[in-house]
Amino acid sequence: MNRILIVDDEQTARKGLFFIVKNQKDDIFEAENKEQAKKLMKVYDFDLAIVDLRLPKEAQGLELIKYIRTAYSLTPVLVMTAYGSVESAVRAMKAGAQDFITKDFTREEILMKIKSMLEMRKLWFENIRLTNQVKNLKAKVNQKNQESVIIGESPEIKKILNIVSRVGEDNDTTVLITGESGTGKELIARSIHFNSPDRKNSKYVIVDISNMPSTLLESQLFGHQKGSFTSAHERHIGLFEQANGGTVFLDEIGDFPLELQIKLLRFIQEKAFMRVGGDKIIYSDVRIIAATNKDVEAMVRNHQFREDLFYRLNVVRLHLPALRERKNDIPLLLSHFQQQIETKKNKQLFFPENIIAKMRSFDWPGNVRQLKNVIESLYVTCADPEVHEDDLLFETTLTSTEDRNIFSSLYNVPLKEAKANLTENFEKKFLKHHYYLHNGNISIIASKVGESRESISRKIKKYGIKE
Repeated sequence: MNRILIVDDEQTARKGLFFIVKNQKDDIFEAENKEQAKKLMKVYDFDLAIVDLRLPKEAQGLELIKYIRTAYSLTPVLVMTAYGSVESAVRAMKAGAQDFITKDFTREEILMKIKSMLEMRKLWFENIRLTNQVKNLKAKVNQKNQESVIIGESPEIKKILNIVSRVGEDNDTTVLITGESGTGKELIARSIHFNSPDRKNSKYVIVDISNMPSTLLESQLFGHQKGSFTSAHERHIGLFEQANGGTVFLDEIGDFPLELQIKLLRFIQEKAFMRVGGDKIIYSDVRIIAATNKDVEAMVRNHQFREDLFYRLNVVRLHLPALRERKNDIPLLLSHFQQQIETKKNKQLFFPENIIAKMRSFDWPGNVRQLKNVIESLYVTCADPEVHEDDLLFETTLTSTEDRNIFSSLYNVPLKEAKANLTENFEKKFLKHHYYLHNGNISIIASKVGESRESISRKIKKYGIKE
């Protein structure tokens, strides 16, 4: 629910606007002058302020707009002006308003403006989050971690690490890394960057495609010119330009918007692009590494991903095995994570052989990431220095024998009942997999499986997955 402030000295105008906006189920507050507005803004965090420019004088409206711009810069202002008063609208925009509307507006016009400005505010916060993410990445890069942190002695992992070393020395080849979530795709990308003699001292930038709307993604990658869209108050240098000489890791490339794929393809081919709203060609020498847990070939067949872009990304393919496919590496991973966590927590734990065997018997749907999270949680929850079976926070999956027994038992019931039981059993295991994979985040699970949060919450409760 959004919180909106309406500031107008005319009660009739306020109430009329109130009833229009109220139908949208937003939380609406009213003020008749700038003093009341200031008091409300000190108490509540508003997503939007709709301000009449004359309160009752234009100077008061401008003063309130300037105050909001200075004290509450993340609250956009929609200013209402008299019909045909272009000069007033210009003054309001210079004072800090993001948009204006004349007071002869229709219901559809004002609702469209409100929707647009609320979406703009979300983009502001997303931009702040991404800026902080880039700062954190800079701190990570400064650690100069040039050694691969992929742990394992299995033949599959050794083969991958050998290829990583050769690909890194090549400096330019585009790489596509595939595999389930939590298998270490980002670590492989980082290792390729730091094994590249010509790029390891330049920037390594991670872009999480799945958490970025297409409008913001284009601006973040390619940059934008001042004034190219409503909130573009300054020129922005995109990540491709910032990472010149280095590496850009496009995580979850399967979620890359179809409408932007041709622009990405041209950049990979030509190392050139134009900022949003710009007309100047900019060159940037970056290596592209992409990763996904999706079946991109199937997406190409279904026209959800450009075939030409897929082939440009898929020059070198690295597929990371799931942890259940290399269970012999679990003791080695356990030892590695123990060293990391003991240093951080200043606490030691002993894992007996029966516990290690129990961990090796689990299928780990969340892969290495889930294993690390479980180990770290044990350092918090274990009361004794030795880990016991009842300390383990994961469930062992059904063995193939148990699976066969469940399936064979369905032969003795009517077809309709058998199908319902089989579907329910699969749904439970399917949701359990995603619950562990995404650490119980209902919003992410709902997005990944294509159902509402309410439906997912209901089913998780029904199957007792949390317990």
